[in-house]
Amino acid sequence: MRLRKTMILLTVFAMLIGSIAGCGKKDNTQTPEGTAGTTAAVTPEGTEGETSEGTNSGEKEWFGTEDGKTITLQFWGGIQPEYGYDEIVENFNREYADKGLQVVYNRYVNDSEGNLQLETYLMAGEDGGVDVFIGYGSKIKLTDRSGSGLLYDYSDYLESIGFDIAAEMGENVATEYVFENGEVWGLPTKFDNNNYVMINKDMFEDAHIEIPYDGWTYAEFYDALGKLTKGEGQDKVYGMCWNFNSSTTAWSTYLGSVLGVNHTFTDDTMTSLNWENQVWIDGLNLVKNSMDAGYAPTLEDNIADTMTVQNLFLEGKCAIYGIFSQMRLAMDTEQYPHDFTTALVPFPVPSEEYADQKTQAWGNYSGDFICVASGTPNKEAACEFVRWYIQGGMNPLIKAARYPVWLGTDMDSILAYLTETAGDTMDVTSFEHLFSTDRSSYTKASYVHKKSSELQTVFWEEAQDFFYGVTPTAEEAMAKAVERGNELLKESAQ
Repeated sequence: MRLRKTMILLTVFAMLIGSIAGCGKKDNTQTPEGTAGTTAAVTPEGTEGETSEGTNSGEKEWFGTEDGKTITLQFWGGIQPEYGYDEIVENFNREYADKGLQVVYNRYVNDSEGNLQLETYLMAGEDGGVDVFIGYGSKIKLTDRSGSGLLYDYSDYLESIGFDIAAEMGENVATEYVFENGEVWGLPTKFDNNNYVMINKDMFEDAHIEIPYDGWTYAEFYDALGKLTKGEGQDKVYGMCWNFNSSTTAWSTYLGSVLGVNHTFTDDTMTSLNWENQVWIDGLNLVKNSMDAGYAPTLEDNIADTMTVQNLFLEGKCAIYGIFSQMRLAMDTEQYPHDFTTALVPFPVPSEEYADQKTQAWGNYSGDFICVASGTPNKEAACEFVRWYIQGGMNPLIKAARYPVWLGTDMDSILAYLTETAGDTMDVTSFEHLFSTDRSSYTKASYVHKKSSELQTVFWEEAQDFFYGVTPTAEEAMAKAVERGNELLKESAQ
């Protein structure tokens, strides 16, 4: 493994000092491969093959090599193929069979080890075997990978085919993901709301708690946790699971939601940290109090017992789970048998002072960035797949709770499909609330600093010390975080 990493580092060094071919350049020869693992297409009526006026690259007759050979793209993503990618592969390969272009899906696990594996292959350049991939996380991850030379800027291709990002995906997407010099390192493909949580609707109804479709406050939330928590030992049912295992940032996204773009910094100069804001103090206390009262697993138990959506929420051991992206698991009763209905509701706000933000409708997010590997020899073909994927190609992923950010999508047909297929597993009223928001606004602007990843680590470490009782108060924990964070900001300014 050490030898392999050394060889890859040498490769990436050579790649970075070399010039990267443009999208318009003809691709290297590849022989066609099969399309293993495909399933029958189940695409909502009226959503397959939609394109926006003015974007007509799909009309090009040939994307293969000059000598008539088919190119097969290696496409990587973090979702199990049966949740929609099998259909995507089948649909694309059927549509492009006579255009010299095919695609194969490769799944990687979206965790630290899986992302390291992906980046290792990306660093290998042309020898890495990655043409296009879906990246997860925040804009910080996108920025880090582009800064490391792992991503290809496909803005020229979009311009050449008349793909107007603002018109196709919303002004906010164009503002947020077209970088300073016009680069496009990756575009978000799905929208959701990072400020929503999953709840066991049956448990709420049994406890006579009104489903908070239109929001609630910390006080109402905490009162509900007390009513939802019951039992002891192996039979215990928690009111809340904060999901520290799956993500060290999801829970903090909830707590800082009302701060909007000032989640981390006080303003766009990014010179002053906002962690001592009362919103953070109240939020950290909410988390710790819920754990201390036994309404939620402690941080130590959560990590030691590897508590997940599968072994906690879907087994009926937790009424509220702090995550949105695992919705697909709640819809899969074959692999995860359960007989309750899951609903989506907004995370609570600190108090009635934030009443206008209760629905969290403004706390929007777009993600699942589709990126082209800088080392791919098939840049034009990869760029065309990106266009196709965004403009309706990704629609089968509604089975994976991936809802398209593309404005050309017929969301009524998506909702109808969910109503028909999800059955009693999902509360459709939840999706009606979610879809009622204008998708063009489904990007939350953020300030991304070159030290953002390190700052996240600092925040998490100091929050952990507070949760473990090492630091007595939330105020002291955030003061320590600010002190350490300021040192990082000073380093970056030198």
